[in-house]
Amino acid sequence: MNDSHHDTRKETVAKWISVLHRQFQMYLNRELKPYGIRSSEYIYLVNLEEEAGVSQETLSRSLYINKAATARAIARLEKLGLVRRTRDESDARAYAVTLTPDGVKMCEVIKGKLLRWAHTLEEGLTEDESAFMLRTIKRMSANALALVEAARNESDEEGSSDDDD
Repeated sequence: MNDSHHDTRKETVAKWISVLHRQFQMYLNRELKPYGIRSSEYIYLVNLEEEAGVSQETLSRSLYINKAATARAIARLEKLGLVRRTRDESDARAYAVTLTPDGVKMCEVIKGKLLRWAHTLEEGLTEDESAFMLRTIKRMSANALALVEAARNESDEEGSSDDDD
């Protein structure tokens, strides 16, 4: 299935996913600006609400974000009083990250913004169409992850690591 029509369609899907991602970032940046939170930071708060007390490294791994970017975001969220870092009892080199009471409140605000975004995206779609889109996007995401992991493994074998934020 390498005909030109198929390749063009794939490029178009990637383009529109990219457009949606940029629009999502613009939406979140605008909606969260009054709270001092950036679109690149909300995901940590939401993830910490689901899994409190995880290490920064675990956060990085589960969110597919490099350790340096995670450390910067967590440090900033800590300055805002939304998260607390404490030394991990089982590993003195690691930090366990938890939400503060203000962080918990912020999660409620963020979840409201995310729900509005999700409803807007699904407007005019049937339940079947939404379910199909979700399955398709999950499959595409798994395909992309496999490609990124393969490239990372090749890079590691060559002795270099060049992860992006």
